[in-house]
Amino acid sequence: MKQLYRSFTILCLIAVIFSMTGCSHNTKDDETGESYVARFFDIPDEVKGISRLLASDETAYMCCSENDEVSYIASISMDGSDFQKLPLQTEDSIEFLDFGIDQQGCIWTVCRDHAGGYSLKKFDSSYTVVQSVDLTSVLDDAVLSSVDKDLSISIDAKGNICLAAKCGSTYAYLFDSSGQFLFPLNYGGNLMTTITTAEGKIGVCATTSDRMNYDLLTVDMDNKNWHKDIIYLGAVTGIYGGHTSNFYRFDSSSLYGYNSGEQEGRRIFGWSDMGLNTADVHLCELEDGRFVVLAASSNQASVLSYEMAVLTKGSDKRTVLSMTSLTANPSVVQTVSDFNKTNKEYKIELTEYFPYEQNVSDEDWNNAITNLNTQIISGDIPDILDMSDLSVQIYHNKGLLEDLYTYMEKDPEINRDDYFGNVFDAIGIDGKLPYITNGVAVSTMLSDASALGDTAEWTLKDLEDVLETSGTNAISNLSSEAFLKIMLQTSDSLVDWSLGECFFDSSEFIELLEFAGKIQDNIAGNNTDMNAGLASYETINSVYQIARYRDLYKGNLNLLGLPSDSGEYHAVKPEVKIGISSSGNHKDGAWEFVKMFLMEEHQESCYMLPIHKGAFDTVMQAAIDGNSMWTLVYENLKAAQEDAETVKGLISGASYVVNDNLTLENIVLEEAAQYFAGIMSAQKAAEKIQSRATLYIKEQM
Repeated sequence: MKQLYRSFTILCLIAVIFSMTGCSHNTKDDETGESYVARFFDIPDEVKGISRLLASDETAYMCCSENDEVSYIASISMDGSDFQKLPLQTEDSIEFLDFGIDQQGCIWTVCRDHAGGYSLKKFDSSYTVVQSVDLTSVLDDAVLSSVDKDLSISIDAKGNICLAAKCGSTYAYLFDSSGQFLFPLNYGGNLMTTITTAEGKIGVCATTSDRMNYDLLTVDMDNKNWHKDIIYLGAVTGIYGGHTSNFYRFDSSSLYGYNSGEQEGRRIFGWSDMGLNTADVHLCELEDGRFVVLAASSNQASVLSYEMAVLTKGSDKRTVLSMTSLTANPSVVQTVSDFNKTNKEYKIELTEYFPYEQNVSDEDWNNAITNLNTQIISGDIPDILDMSDLSVQIYHNKGLLEDLYTYMEKDPEINRDDYFGNVFDAIGIDGKLPYITNGVAVSTMLSDASALGDTAEWTLKDLEDVLETSGTNAISNLSSEAFLKIMLQTSDSLVDWSLGECFFDSSEFIELLEFAGKIQDNIAGNNTDMNAGLASYETINSVYQIARYRDLYKGNLNLLGLPSDSGEYHAVKPEVKIGISSSGNHKDGAWEFVKMFLMEEHQESCYMLPIHKGAFDTVMQAAIDGNSMWTLVYENLKAAQEDAETVKGLISGASYVVNDNLTLENIVLEEAAQYFAGIMSAQKAAEKIQSRATLYIKEQM
């Protein structure tokens, strides 16, 4: 399976002044022909996280938290005015985990106090507690002792309440409208959230048995059990009850509506089509069919910033630019959204083969590439092409891509001196620039200088000597397969795309294959602690990785580079690869979009290392100050100025680009596995790889 990395969401919240942005845009649903227009409103910056969005009449309600973890229920009018914290009268020690609104307009909350106790509280229209249910005797011990606070609440049409907890599996507790406990339910999947469907039923969304997808279960109150009809949802980022549809689910790219009894949803719109932000999305539908969306934009130098959008039916007259992606990186989707929100003349319509968080089989992935290539070869090429998962060299050789150096040179907003120019040199082909990226990671090897010295380069023989002397686990993150991947991705001597030739039957590759076999043999007999490695292969995308290894090696960190006979060797891995079709009809409009990836403000939002020097400095300083979005991942680490300088030297010294042709990689690894298993010799495996790779390459020429 190809595991697609799912963008992590940092819980961040809101401030006190908001202003309506002066633009509105729309999208057209492919199936129904309906169009929507979005009006945008800022949410106060103090809000750092939102766990629930509900709407009643012309007011939206949300459960919010702030930096100091203070939680509260807030409201905001549909015109973006009158944001306020509801004055719910309760003890200061109470933390609101989730809330629901019953048919009488009363607010029910699930709360946790500082002592770890849980309660269910009902507030009337004056925000006074009129009922409080102690949950100590109701909740299972596993829930009470859990360090997580993942509890969700939903209320059905009759006022029955479902409280569900995420604790390895799903624990659900049902109460009547007066708060009297009725019965518990359990489900093996892990809870995502609870909803109330348009039918008035309580729905519980939880993972499937493989923990990669989601099911929707509904509660049968009469039989005190789950309804037998479970709806398989597949990849899910969020799910919400509806009015026009029974409920809605969405993934990282689109919203889908499900009618009662249906197992398949229909696409309503895409987030990027509407110009909506894509981090920590919350959605609800009003009775008149309008949608309310709360979502955030991310930035490496700050916490998330939320805004609210109210979507009504309308039309859009802008010129449409088509864009295709196998699976769009979150920063790509966010950039499309930003463009569609602000550009007055053009609108991007992004087509994805797979949502970013979906798990895709190798067969489906390869079929998608074949279908895309067939489409392009037939002349149906989009205006903009996301080549982040495609072989750029193939498209360049066919003359399908514009040289973006030409556009950069003519654009008064672009000064090449503002960027790490070596990155452009690395990704360029034949003196031309086939795509733009916003940030890069750097593939390299780091070492303990006190053990391996402070040399800035090493050869395969040096690597072999270390492995023979200290064992394979002396090099962290290294295996036979990983080693082959590294060499395939960072060597440009095995395939010559300009001639359509490959050299996998060469003595050079057979030597690499045999060396990988030695790594496998060494691993089988070596139990060295991985944390005690003398060196490590890493793809550096954050200054915190450098800080971690500096700590691990007690200040003796050395950037060793990848093994090579040609000197110091580091390779950049672009975060995205966005190109312009040479046959497009709106190239100037396409450039207006593509160049956004070069803008300093946008690069501060990328997930890797910005290639704009100003954005790079901002991101490094944020990490040093402890304000980086990566602090949630590396919470116990401190980045120092020394680490930032090391990363700057690393990115500015990289002169190669990672080759990431997944089809070729799979061919090599499949046949290499036969050699590793002792089924065939290295010579025979190399010959089979050469035969298959030659056929594949000729098909691409």
